[in-house]
Amino acid sequence: NESDCIGCGLCAWACPYGAREMDPEERVMKKCTLCVDRIYNENLPEEDRQPACVRTCPAGARHFGDLSDPESDVSRLVAERGGIELMPEQGTAPVNRYLPPRPKDELPELDVLAPFLDPVAEDSKGFVGWLDRTLSRLS
Repeated sequence: NESDCIGCGLCAWACPYGAREMDPEERVMKKCTLCVDRIYNENLPEEDRQPACVRTCPAGARHFGDLSDPESDVSRLVAERGGIELMPEQGTAPVNRYLPPRPKDELPELDVLAPFLDPVAEDSKGFVGWLDRTLSRLS
């Protein structure tokens, strides 16, 4: 309750999720609302009714949706990737799920230096050829 907040910051310290921040102007603690004003704004197109962090994440690492609907995209993603609750032992029953890292794409083994290590010519000429011939006599 912001009207009761004295700005001591103890709730930020106690929050197991680190979801509280001090509002420097109002000097009260604030919690992320997941942009609730955007989510329920019927004047916005459906694709814009997401939290700003989800819409702006350049890596596409954040997802948003209705976890209570097993057919929603986010529910399927959580099921496929084995999404987990953060600190369920706290008994706070969060609605967020965290996805484990997905496997990295398999890339063929590639030696990026290989083209530079192959001889350009069988019979080197010039200074490099002379140096190569001289050094091979030493061994």
